[in-house]
Amino acid sequence: AYFTPGAVIDRLWDIAAKFGFKGGNITEGSAGTGEILARIPQAMNERSNILAVEIDPITGGILKQLYPDARVEIDGFQNVSIPNGSQDLVITNVPFVANLRVFDREESDLSKKFQIQEFCIAKNIRKLREGGLGIFIAGKGSLDSNKAIRKWIVTDGNCDVVGAFRLNKDTFN
Repeated sequence: AYFTPGAVIDRLWDIAAKFGFKGGNITEGSAGTGEILARIPQAMNERSNILAVEIDPITGGILKQLYPDARVEIDGFQNVSIPNGSQDLVITNVPFVANLRVFDREESDLSKKFQIQEFCIAKNIRKLREGGLGIFIAGKGSLDSNKAIRKWIVTDGNCDVVGAFRLNKDTFN
């Protein structure tokens, strides 16, 4: 497991604030023990309903204890039902697993088309309401070398990409 450094998480929340996010429905689809949630600005937290997803049962149990007010799903993101167009913000460090595909009964078109990183990005985008905000940490293999996900984001995903940042290679060491 590679946990997201606090300084990176703080920048994610800064980005959300700069784009005008003040609160709403938030999904964290690969939550771990909730490091991203731990650093949410208090005013945003007070105005938000949080869905946190974690596949590992021990880590998910910790997450559930730490965030009793959140809806915590201890399952794979592919197994969690979230209505399309229902989320104001999706914010996550997507899973990095080479050559892994998952099957999502509700989003089978996405799970058949993409490996796990790209699938998680696409599914999260599909869950956003019009005008919602998606903030993702993804490996360079997803967006640099995968034309299919880039095309999906702007066509089927109907999204505008307003920024992409390359992190230092030692960020997650």
